[in-house]
Amino acid sequence: MRLTAPDEYFYHQASLPHAMVGSSDPSWRERYWISIQDTERQDTVLTLGIGQYPNQDVQEAFVVLSEGGTQRNLRLARQLGPANDVMHVGPLTIDVVRPFEDLRLVLDENPSGLAFDLHWTGTMEPVLEGRHYQVSRSRATYDAIRYVQVGRAAGTLTTPEGSRTLEPETWWGERDHSWGTRPLPRVQGAPPGERPEWRMLMFCPIQLPDFGLHFYLYEAEPGRPVHLSAGLSRPLGRSDGDFPDEAIVGVEHDLQWVAGAPAATLSHGTIVLTLADGRKLEFDITARPGRAHLRGGGYEGWNGWFQGHWKGENSLEHDVWDLTDASQFYRYAKASSDHLIEVRHDGRTGYGVMEYMVLPGYAKYPDAIPPKPPRESR
Repeated sequence: MRLTAPDEYFYHQASLPHAMVGSSDPSWRERYWISIQDTERQDTVLTLGIGQYPNQDVQEAFVVLSEGGTQRNLRLARQLGPANDVMHVGPLTIDVVRPFEDLRLVLDENPSGLAFDLHWTGTMEPVLEGRHYQVSRSRATYDAIRYVQVGRAAGTLTTPEGSRTLEPETWWGERDHSWGTRPLPRVQGAPPGERPEWRMLMFCPIQLPDFGLHFYLYEAEPGRPVHLSAGLSRPLGRSDGDFPDEAIVGVEHDLQWVAGAPAATLSHGTIVLTLADGRKLEFDITARPGRAHLRGGGYEGWNGWFQGHWKGENSLEHDVWDLTDASQFYRYAKASSDHLIEVRHDGRTGYGVMEYMVLPGYAKYPDAIPPKPPRESR
């Protein structure tokens, strides 16, 4: 056991130094996910994440930028200790300037050609999800919690094509912060995974001019949630007015999909939220071109790069995807994506992202499932 800087503060939650967590499960992790979209051009999504796995001695990160039919991916990892108290992997650094209000995101020059110096600022209060608990083979595979927050971004973004300035009026964003146990990618000798009970999932943070909302829904079949965590959020610092405080107790959805797409691709639809007092809030959504595919960041693994696995003391890799190549699109999209959506509600317009997956056996959306996904090649 060793001491680190956080041990000076009254933040301990277990009878261990901060470098250790109160679980020996190798899958225990703490992660940030941050997504930013150009709501004016509506074809650009920048998504990044950083996470650490104390029982694997790993901190890792990723950056993906999707625009104009091209996605650039950067994946990073380092040995966690002894610098377990900073979010810094290779050229990427995240600093908490003011909790829930201001994060500074810096990506220094690196071989991918991507770089930025941005401030992500919260516009609405964070939504704390309910605890997500799931058992498989008599073992708790999920025992995690997260909060989700919507906001804006400002600063500079550089690509191989040049630099631009991001203004908060048009660059909107979402983020989450999660911690706990979740399944790691399988390793040789591990038992096979069980088929999940759910057949459809949606993760959807949205912001409108005067409020935000978020829902995370797993369904086994239409109308039968396996997991639902949802909430409304008021502007930061606001504690009065007519903002509804009731919990969201139900989510109904009627979505349309792009016919013939090589992977599930949302077109448009309607979401109806039911509040605890019986009121219903209806939102019309339209998918826009901007869509960042999370597999570029290592979700479900990419050519031997798996989240939470040891990758050496310092590792960096990058690649570029042609998103117009239909023969490869299923590979890129199979681990879900941050798909920019425009939202209309009660005469107001807002934006968010929707991550979605539809599995065979979910009868409501057969058009979302490619008839025969191409065999993945390595």
